[in-house]
Amino acid sequence: MGIRGAAAVGKPDRSAAEIGQWSAGAVAALLLLAAALVGWRRLAGALSSPLHPPLLLAAGAAMAVAAVGVRLAWRRLSAGNSAPLFDWLMAILPSSAVLALAAALSLPGTAAGGLAAFWAVLAVGEILAWQPLVRRRLPGRSKAAGRSHPVRLDPPETVAAGHRPARPLADVPPGDVLQQLTRSRAADGSEQLSGRLRAAFSAGQRSGSIHVAFCPPFARSPELAVEQLDGPPTRIKTAQLLPYGVRLDLKLTATAEAPQSVLVEFSARSKG
Repeated sequence: MGIRGAAAVGKPDRSAAEIGQWSAGAVAALLLLAAALVGWRRLAGALSSPLHPPLLLAAGAAMAVAAVGVRLAWRRLSAGNSAPLFDWLMAILPSSAVLALAAALSLPGTAAGGLAAFWAVLAVGEILAWQPLVRRRLPGRSKAAGRSHPVRLDPPETVAAGHRPARPLADVPPGDVLQQLTRSRAADGSEQLSGRLRAAFSAGQRSGSIHVAFCPPFARSPELAVEQLDGPPTRIKTAQLLPYGVRLDLKLTATAEAPQSVLVEFSARSKG
């Protein structure tokens, strides 16, 4: 059964995203400036009276919210299109600013309970801020892994189409076919939905997604296998796998310089 449909590919407003990234960078710079100023005043002896616990706790909460917000905004606006160096800088600089500010405000004579609560708030904020980055860097982890069950991807990261055996031209759908699905039933009663999916990328775009609905849905989340058939080198991850559908996140290894597309083959099989 051949079905033509739209493969949903996110296309953020680049100008708005760039303005947001610059704003996040400016807030990070202000955090560093505040840390340098407070640290200098501490070294100069201008800060001698410890803050009252409520005021210290409020300062800690404000610092944690600012640091988490800066990194969250950067990750959402960059959408994986920024250089890895900038991603790491935007992760490390707020942490450095928070640590310097906390050290400068931890004056001798501060109430032990207030100081412990102050550092606890900062620690929670830093854990929340670093957790997505660390989880994304761990091998073999996907967003779907923590939601339902491990998903099999063949291969987890695709390679250039030229690195695989060439497919017959008749086996590759035309460029205007965005989805081509086939549902079948095996002798053991299990069902399988397989097909080809095409995601279009415009010039300057690097990330996108494909959504596929399972209709009728499986009784439970199926086993999934994914392979790239054509297009530029692309990393493919399963963002969400449910009995009634799947979302695949695609990321080109290099930003598209001209409009192009990626052809993906998948197979979802019900468990016996």
